[in-house]
Amino acid sequence: MSIEAFIDYIVSEYEASCLDKNRDDLDHFWKEAVALFSEAMLNGPVIKKSAARVLYLFSRDVMHLRSLEWEGAKKLRDIYECRVCAEAIAQMYERGVMANAGEDIFGVNDIMQDEEIHNSVRKLMQLNTNIIGSL
Repeated sequence: MSIEAFIDYIVSEYEASCLDKNRDDLDHFWKEAVALFSEAMLNGPVIKKSAARVLYLFSRDVMHLRSLEWEGAKKLRDIYECRVCAEAIAQMYERGVMANAGEDIFGVNDIMQDEEIHNSVRKLMQLNTNIIGSL
């Protein structure tokens, strides 16, 4: 799956799982997410650090989730290999949306397989369902 297809996949999964959709938030997310990457990167594979940035952007701008403290993410030695990704990686790790690759490694440059992508998006959508269900 390409990064562009990943971004579209998140939107389609959200539209299918959420009754109360804010079209403006979705449009804003899509534009912001696409702007993060060059055209070549959009057509390239989904790298974990890129996936974290996109998922975090979605969680923040569409789901309106507040940031969590970095309790467990502090142990990830490679989190700062991408300084602009650190917050996104930490938030997706702390929420259980994305898993580490080893005991103290996130795997920032690992290419994600489609199954991993689908699982991460599913976990993010479950957070949204849990939030709506608790209202």
